[in-house]
Amino acid sequence: MSFVHLHNHTQYSLLDGACRVDRMVDLAIEMNMPAVAITDHGNLFGVIDFYKYAKKAGIKPIIGIEAYIISGDLADPQSKNETRHHLILLAMNYCGYKNLMKLSSKSFIDGFYYKPRISKALLKDHSEGLICLSACVKGEIPSLILNDRMKQAKEAAMWYKELFGDRYYIELQDHKLESEKAVAPRLIELARELEIPMVLTNDCHYLHQSDNEAHDILLCIQTGKLLNDPGRMRYPTTQLYFKSPEEMKQIHPEVPEAYENTLKIAERIDLELRYEKFLLPKVETPPEFPGMGEYLRHLCFEQAAVKYPGIPEEVSKRIEYELGVIDRMGFNGYFLVVKDIIDNARKQNVPVGPGRGSAAGSIIAYLLDITLIDPLRYGLLFERFLNPDRISMPDIDIDFCAQGRGKVIDYIVQRFGRNSVTQIVTFGTLGAKSVIKDVARVLSVPATEANNITKTIPGNAKSLEDAYTKNPEFSSLINQNDLYQSIYKHSLVLEGLVRQTGIHAAGVVIAPGDLTDYVPLAISVQKDGDNVNLVQYEGKWLDDLKLLKMDILGLKTLTLIQKTVDLVKQSQGIDIDVRNLKLDDKKVFNLLGKGETDGVFQFESDGMRKYLIDLKPNRFEDLIAMVALYRPGPMRFIDTYIARKHGKEKVVYDHPLVETTLKETYGVTVYQEQLMRISREMGDLSGGEADMLRKAMGKKNLDLMLKYHDKIVEGAKANNVPEATIEKIWKDWLNFAEYAFNKSHATCYALVAYHTAYLKAYYPVEFMAALLSLEDDPSAIPNKIEVCKDMGIKIIPPNLNRSESEFSVHGKEVLFGLRAIKNLGESAMRAIIEDRQTNGAYTNIFGFCSRLDSSSVNKTVLESLIASGAMDELEGSRAQKWDVIEQALTFSSGEQRDRKKGQTTLFDLISDDDSDADYYPPLPPSPAWSYLHQLDMEKEVLGFYMSGHPLFEYKSLIKNLTNANSQTGKNKSSGDLLLAGIVSSISKKKDNKGNPIAFVEFEDLSGKFEVPLFNRDFQQFFASIIPGKVYFITGTKSTFNGNDDGILRVMPQSIIPFEELPQELRGEIKILLNTEQIKKGYLNEIGSWCSKHAGGFTLQTQVQTEDLNTYLLESRKRIFPDNSILAWLEKEKIDFQIKVASNAKSS
Repeated sequence: MSFVHLHNHTQYSLLDGACRVDRMVDLAIEMNMPAVAITDHGNLFGVIDFYKYAKKAGIKPIIGIEAYIISGDLADPQSKNETRHHLILLAMNYCGYKNLMKLSSKSFIDGFYYKPRISKALLKDHSEGLICLSACVKGEIPSLILNDRMKQAKEAAMWYKELFGDRYYIELQDHKLESEKAVAPRLIELARELEIPMVLTNDCHYLHQSDNEAHDILLCIQTGKLLNDPGRMRYPTTQLYFKSPEEMKQIHPEVPEAYENTLKIAERIDLELRYEKFLLPKVETPPEFPGMGEYLRHLCFEQAAVKYPGIPEEVSKRIEYELGVIDRMGFNGYFLVVKDIIDNARKQNVPVGPGRGSAAGSIIAYLLDITLIDPLRYGLLFERFLNPDRISMPDIDIDFCAQGRGKVIDYIVQRFGRNSVTQIVTFGTLGAKSVIKDVARVLSVPATEANNITKTIPGNAKSLEDAYTKNPEFSSLINQNDLYQSIYKHSLVLEGLVRQTGIHAAGVVIAPGDLTDYVPLAISVQKDGDNVNLVQYEGKWLDDLKLLKMDILGLKTLTLIQKTVDLVKQSQGIDIDVRNLKLDDKKVFNLLGKGETDGVFQFESDGMRKYLIDLKPNRFEDLIAMVALYRPGPMRFIDTYIARKHGKEKVVYDHPLVETTLKETYGVTVYQEQLMRISREMGDLSGGEADMLRKAMGKKNLDLMLKYHDKIVEGAKANNVPEATIEKIWKDWLNFAEYAFNKSHATCYALVAYHTAYLKAYYPVEFMAALLSLEDDPSAIPNKIEVCKDMGIKIIPPNLNRSESEFSVHGKEVLFGLRAIKNLGESAMRAIIEDRQTNGAYTNIFGFCSRLDSSSVNKTVLESLIASGAMDELEGSRAQKWDVIEQALTFSSGEQRDRKKGQTTLFDLISDDDSDADYYPPLPPSPAWSYLHQLDMEKEVLGFYMSGHPLFEYKSLIKNLTNANSQTGKNKSSGDLLLAGIVSSISKKKDNKGNPIAFVEFEDLSGKFEVPLFNRDFQQFFASIIPGKVYFITGTKSTFNGNDDGILRVMPQSIIPFEELPQELRGEIKILLNTEQIKKGYLNEIGSWCSKHAGGFTLQTQVQTEDLNTYLLESRKRIFPDNSILAWLEKEKIDFQIKVASNAKSS
């Protein structure tokens, strides 16, 4: 006789259960158990995962929970002081499963206090169909017995017996704990006295006894403790593992029926989770339409007459075909729900994207304005979206303006009811690298050492075991010592366990009624104190449960488009309807062909710019292809596409039957839809079969692929396609499946890209102002300002009397927005702008402070306003205003206090309104900030230098000594690079061997470049590199561009501080003087350099006399041509040449 484990904690008993669902089920099967249960702490998170895996493995799944129960009322505040007792509840049938969902949902929504709690009253209302076990020593009855309260224990047992009848069992356990040893005899005695059946369980928290230490480490991860912490939480036993039937038989042998009852309970379980009908919310239709199908048909043909005048036969057939499939599958309501949500978003002025994913393949979606893409125009396939041969819930993901997404969700809740709409839980797991780091921390291994281990785990490793097997560097490091082996051993046990829950970023579930009739709910406690209700099941399972799940996605680019449109309306009075733009605008394609794509959706990266410049797109289809091709894998076909487009490579087709489909991409297979269309036209597959083939190839389902291969061969032969040609096409398809992209999605996103490119091409000032306003990363603003300069758009510095919170348009200029100044919060900006609009401009820092409440404008705000230059228009220099910040705030608080008390000063009585300035304290005679200090302060609060650049004082020197900058250096293919830059950041790390390395980011007048320091370079240069200091760098261009960030990287030969250049740099300078210049005494000026500017450069002066004779004068002393010398030569228009020695640095 076998045994069934009925008390098991999987990975969903967060950071307490180490029985991974798949491993636990596999072990139960290995032990010949007919069934196995899941009973996680207070939740049903893992139920569907467990149920589906067990069913597939051929073992009976028993769904349960270890609930936390109290005797009092959950609504009573005093109940929070009650002891939470454990209780095992198992779903005996579907009614029991529904009650489990109700109980679990209410335990979170109504009973959550540190843990999700239920009450006895609640249990009484939802006990039908449940089997109840009395739980471990933390159960109510064992706890009472331990406290010598036998009378109360008997009363409690009788309560449960009366509620559940023969579905109530006293649970017996033995984990070698003293408490269990004390309670067991009395518990058995009580069960026999009250004639309550007993059942044997083990409180399984891990699978094997050897996993005990790994589980102990898991508890430390949960509590943030170290393993050697004497006061930490721990389980004082090693018996909490998934024991074999033979081991379980040795426990309480005096009660053999307890062992046998596990099988009897398993046999009583009769639960099938059948979600056969799609659970769609009911949609009300106008009374003149009998049902949703008729209403949907009416809406479609009404719009077809507008979008396809005359409704051609091709259009009519496509509509009828799609409507037939949608109606047969029961999805009429789905389309009406999505339309309703999108229509309301537009009504609320929330921008909606043109579509995303495969939904753009549906003409019904196009006619309902769910998508803006004509599927017939772009050859998009309905079957890619909804396969008529396989009924599954449609999946329409929608992009909304990121700032308006909340309004959409609010509407969905209001429209369908709060009880019917909720968000979805997500689970963060202990991945291969994170579990190594967590285990190492618990074992007191330094983080740097743990990082060195994780760096050897390849990014494509499927698991730790996979990394160990396939990567010798990782395995050899693990085998270096016992500690690393211990980390690895424990990490193998804990890998894949759930670390924490989260909220799905976009997913929303809509049910046809109360959600808890279909799924259990949990809550997520938010920082602001509000709780968010969540479905306890992961999003990937909701399709199987046939619930309506929608992704309400926030796309920032839609916000950018709308903001640009609004700015154009404000500044020029022009209304732009991006939905109706012509897609053949030469100015747009010209902008894209030049690679001027900063801010253009999908096309911003340096790699994409390069390809666009080569491609010179001139039709919308080119943009669709680039969206699809610019990804790892298909990227290798971009050059072929470009070469064929421009006639540099011959376009070849394997057979005339594929030409129609591949013509738009010059014979290059780019889209999944092309595979589907060819398989239909050449191989006679149906639309549904073509989609199944696409999926089979994508997932490498060999059996299904073989089935369709034979069918295609048969169909192609019937179409007179030679067998050799068929096999070649099939072979190409096998490679193609690895990179094929969804054309419907590519078309939607190409349209968004076109919209942004159009706005940038025609309204560049408004576009860049919107782009700057929406930038969340302060470090990215300087680059965008540089782009503005390149576009000829002037950025007006921040101005307290003019700036709005966002960047704003003023003619052909953009005024800096207050939001981009560090430390200016929303309340400060709002207070300043509102006061300025009411009371006029500010003239004095004291007046500014006296007009605003100190709770809004404090010392930090004042410092940022002064340092950024926003207060330059006010009386005094930045230094003077800075020095009176404290005084101004004190002055302000006194003024405000007097106002609040209604006090009047003597000054108020004798002054008129125009003499306020005389009343303010005078500004001190503070010395002005130095140019460099002013720039440093600007960078501190703006993230960049606003009024200049530290390199400006070296402008002539840099111009003449360097041969490249951060931008031009990218195009140099060979030779030494000579650059100058100021250190903006230093990142110090360790390589795989633990050696120190650094990445130094420099900034010049054109952008940023990076100098990596490895090995000897680190030893030679690192100590002398200081942030904010200017250096001259010589080196060669690095070939590394793995980050695809477009930044220039320089392998250094020398890094010299600018102040050391006279001693360290050598070269030569040649000067040509004519007669006129000699008469002006320039030769004497040059001669004086030898004593004033000693250095490592030879000086040659070529003099041309009036009779055109030339003389070469060479100085015996070497000089250094500093910025003052070179600036003088440029100013006086003297011809000169300067050359830096090839090895740059003097020995």
